[in-house]
Amino acid sequence: MQTRNISCALVIAGLAGLTGVVGGCSTPQGQTTSERQASTLLMRDQALARLEREHPEAKASLQTAAGYATFQTIAMGAIVGGSNGFGVAEARTTGKQTFMRMSSNSLNAGVSAQENRIVIIFRDQATFDRFVAGNWQWGGSASAGVTGNSTSNQSGTNTDGVTVYQMTSSGFALTANLGGARFWPDANMQSAM
Repeated sequence: MQTRNISCALVIAGLAGLTGVVGGCSTPQGQTTSERQASTLLMRDQALARLEREHPEAKASLQTAAGYATFQTIAMGAIVGGSNGFGVAEARTTGKQTFMRMSSNSLNAGVSAQENRIVIIFRDQATFDRFVAGNWQWGGSASAGVTGNSTSNQSGTNTDGVTVYQMTSSGFALTANLGGARFWPDANMQSAM
């Protein structure tokens, strides 16, 4: 019995380590800070264009929001899962951009690996300000119930004045699975463009 427990612990530790390795691959392209910033802004533009195309109601939310953030993440899991990613937050009224990082951990029932784009829309300034300061965490998984190749006009997950859209490489996942997600400013990306 003790051997089985040790084997299970090693498998879980190995999967957690693999999750970290694959998740750690989610970094912007480029050698210089300017190149990585440009890569991040291109990802943002592509994510917003796709969001507005597949969820036209999101455009009005973006125009009236205090701010928004877009992230590219690599998520992987088998029992123990997680994701890491990069992105940019932008204040709507000032246009100020804050380049950011994110990570999350979760428990999974199955094996998964996918690239995601996440758009987070903040309706109030105080929540957005806490987010860009690194003082905001997504506390649990929230579900709207749709995954796969959905192009329906369903809204994203709404919680605490925040709307989250998660776009997968295979379609839309309105299951905004950001359980235990943490976001913080990326000090290495903040220099002027």
